[in-house]
Amino acid sequence: MGGGRRLHRRLTGPSVVGFCALSVVAGCDTMRQDIGEISLKSTTPSEAARMMMDTTDPDNRRMGTVLISNSAFGGTDIYVQWYRDSVESEPDPLVRAVSVSALGRHGTPQDAVVIALRLDDEQFQVRWEAAKALQRLHNPAVVPVVLATLRDEDEEPDIRVAAGIGLGQYPQDRVFQALVAALDTPQLSINEAARGSLRTLTGEDHGLEPAPWLRWYNGAANPFAGQKEYLYPTYQREESFLEKMAFWSSTTYEEPAVPTGLKDRVRRTYSDSDEAATDEGG
Repeated sequence: MGGGRRLHRRLTGPSVVGFCALSVVAGCDTMRQDIGEISLKSTTPSEAARMMMDTTDPDNRRMGTVLISNSAFGGTDIYVQWYRDSVESEPDPLVRAVSVSALGRHGTPQDAVVIALRLDDEQFQVRWEAAKALQRLHNPAVVPVVLATLRDEDEEPDIRVAAGIGLGQYPQDRVFQALVAALDTPQLSINEAARGSLRTLTGEDHGLEPAPWLRWYNGAANPFAGQKEYLYPTYQREESFLEKMAFWSSTTYEEPAVPTGLKDRVRRTYSDSDEAATDEGG
């Protein structure tokens, strides 16, 4: 990852405690403030769609995207294509962030490749939404980029945590080694995320120290034989003010689920050469 973006992070990145997510699934008080000047009236689906596609006002695009992507029809092809276009070309970082989240929710495994590019975005919000979106879309092609995010010592801990959680769906030797290495980082949140993914990948639990994991791994004929089902995490929260405006779309809360594109497969040990040539679940 480029040194220029690392410097930018240090200057503009919010603290882990102070940042409030703009995720589709994790609303916050900041969003309430963002829409404080909007008339307190209900927003219809057609109005939300017009807001989402308002090229003159990024606030409208952001709010419209949240409303549409949270609706029962948010996965309609025309809207998914809009999310894709926004992820690739939207100039406003907050709109990019909610678009990444929307595409993670409604996209395909192929969309994971475009989302993964946003792990190198200059804005914290976009990178964090990208890391979480990749928990929901399964595509082995993104593993190298997610590994780089987990290993990046200049990255914000929240984003490295999300990357570590997302890696729990990929039974690969290089993923195992990176997660074990993450047990040695100073941040406990990263350690716990890595441990959780190691438990999912192996069915084992050897604590927060790397050495026991490596001893077990070196003696295991098939380290992934006990692999557990990977479910992406979801978030519980109160209904946001913006969602209350959308009288036509009742708020529902997801349960953890299998990522889009993840299929049952024969579990075995994957070497790096195998990983490059084999789609082991996408």
